[in-house]
Amino acid sequence: MKIKVEWNKPVQLHKAKNSNFIYLLDLDKIPNVAGIYIFARKFDKYYEALYVGKSEHLRNRVNRHLNNLKLMKYMENAKAGKRLIIIGQLKSCSKKNTNKALKTLERAFIRNFLVEGHDLANVHGIKIRRHEIISEGKIKKSFIPALMYLEK
Repeated sequence: MKIKVEWNKPVQLHKAKNSNFIYLLDLDKIPNVAGIYIFARKFDKYYEALYVGKSEHLRNRVNRHLNNLKLMKYMENAKAGKRLIIIGQLKSCSKKNTNKALKTLERAFIRNFLVEGHDLANVHGIKIRRHEIISEGKIKKSFIPALMYLEK
């Protein structure tokens, strides 16, 4: 399956004051279309993914996440940096294949960020076991991976 994603400019989350929320954002900047979203932090030029999700209605799903105390506390307790949400709109996919494409995107990005060492809050990440391999002997360590992720 060929999946095309169009990425929007990141939207900054702001600490909520005098509210029951931890973070707020301008929901008008989030399109209500099918796609993937990444809650992240930005420090200098670097991004770190904190949570990856998918939805057929991004604005509605992101709005519900603002009420998710566990996720918002996880973001609040993450290392320093600006809190952002990055939106990728699903393009050129038939209605019939939308759900399959979204699941594929979500799994691919979770796996990618785990391999890169991002500290994801995703429950999906728990299903991927992390194995540490200590290389010794006469084989180049650059050839043997230090970390591997396998399906449970």
